[in-house]
Parts: sequence; structure tokens; C-alpha cells
Amino acid sequence: MAAAKIRWGELEEDDGGDLDFLLPPRVVLGPDENGFKKTIEYRFDDDGNKVKVTTTTRVRKLARARLSKAAVERRNWSKFGDAASGDDASARLTVVSTEEILLERPRAPGSKADEPSASGDPLAMASKGGAVLMVCRTCGKKGDHWTSKCPYKDLAPASDTLDRPPTSDGPPTLGGGAAATKGSYVPPRLRAGAVQDAGHDMRRRNDENSVRVTNLSEDTREPDVLELFRTFGPVSRVYVAVDQKTGSSRGFGFVNFVHREDAEKAISKLNGYGYDNLILHVEWATPRPS
Repeated sequence: MAAAKIRWGELEEDDGGDLDFLLPPRVVLGPDENGFKKTIEYRFDDDGNKVKVTTTTRVRKLARARLSKAAVERRNWSKFGDAASGDDASARLTVVSTEEILLERPRAPGSKADEPSASGDPLAMASKGGAVLMVCRTCGKKGDHWTSKCPYKDLAPASDTLDRPPTSDGPPTLGGGAAATKGSYVPPRLRAGAVQDAGHDMRRRNDENSVRVTNLSEDTREPDVLELFRTFGPVSRVYVAVDQKTGSSRGFGFVNFVHREDAEKAISKLNGYGYDNLILHVEWATPRPS
């Protein structure tokens, strides 16, 4: 087809920007028996010439997909909920239900329905399954109430199971010494013939080798302090005070060395040492009262 030159002088001022109204309409021919379809379009090139563009495409029909027998049966199921009011176009789509559907757990034939759970009553939960119920230590009732909620605790006589202050004869006794209630527990350190000075000597030895560290940052943890102090000698214990609400360090801690000489070297080297943008203050820890 011969290209026709557009005379720009014949166009009006308003038609200078869009010249598509001068082009013939789009024509689609086919598809024919061989599946070929022709599309004829007209457009302007960069020089203003009208150009005819013919596009030939082939149309093929896809074979019908094979579905399993179970999938075909599911399509014939009756719809429910929001899908029941849908149109035919959404018949093959997966519909997500927005309504609450309660499902019941299947049970064996002849079994009874589940009883309502008493999650708020710990006694009922303990009694289920043949568990041994708690026995009130004040009034002796079984499975009726806990000892802390006994209605007769104000009327019960005072018991002698509390720790007594130390006497001149020896260390404090539990439950009145030999007169303690039968079956009551006595710690090994309070039993007859126990060595009383072993634990005291161990605590005193740890206090002598203990170092107090202050001005720690909020991000400092026990592994950080251990890595810093273990270069001077073996460390037996590291403790960093942490705030229970925020989880950050409270700024101080303690380090126990195995040897006192290593603790002295750590104090001389790390006192005034810059760590995590802060200046550490290292000194001997105050011994705990005996």
C-alpha cells in the first residue's frame, strides 16, 4: 500500500497533538480453518507517513485437562455457607469461608460425651485420672481445700516447726532439736555430728578472693565479664546484677578468683580501664557478714 503524505497545513491547531482519528479502524480477519488470524492496523511513523501493519497469529485450542475421579466427584458436592449464594463463574474456584464452623471430635461408639473441664479448679484437675489429692496440713481434710486456704487455720494450735534462734549450746535447731515433729526434715548441717566450719571457711575463702566491679554498661553480661577477667587467672564464679523488669545490667558485679594473687593483678590492671565506653572501677569486695 502506498504511503500518503499528510499535509500539515490542512490540520487545525487542536488536531496537531493526536492524529489517530485520521487512521482507518482496526480490522481482525479469521481465524480460518487452519487457525490463522490476521490483524490489520494503521499508524504514523516518525516522518508522519501512514503505515499499514499486518499481524498474523495462529490460534490453537488446548486439550481439556484430565481430572481425577475424586476431583470430579467433589465438584458435584452441594455447596454451603457463603459459597451457596455464589454464581456459576465461581463454581470452579476455591472459596474460603469467613463464618465460624465448629467441628466435633469423633468418639468411639458407646462412649460418653466429654464432661466440661474444670480448668479453674486445681483440685478437680488433680482428682481426674485417680491422682492423689492434697491433704490439708492444718485440719487433715483430704481433697477439700489447700492448706493456705484452710478455714480452720486460725483455730489450729501453733506448731513448733519454725527455726529457733541459736542457743549457747550450739547452732540453731529445726523443730526444737530432739523434740522435733516425727518425720520433719533436718538439713545435714544441723544434724548431730555435722561439721559446722567447712561451709564457713569456704565462704570466707571465696570472699577473700572476690572482686567488685562497678560502672558496667547496661549491655554487659556475665560472659563478657568472664572473658575480661579470666586472662589474669582461673575464675570460679562471675555474677552481674540484672534488672528483672528491663533485663539490663544494673552496673555492678562480682568476680571470684581461685587464687588471691590473680585477683590482685586484676585490680591493678583493670581499675580505671576503659570498657564499653565507660571507665571501670575494680576493688576488693566487702566480706559478707558471718
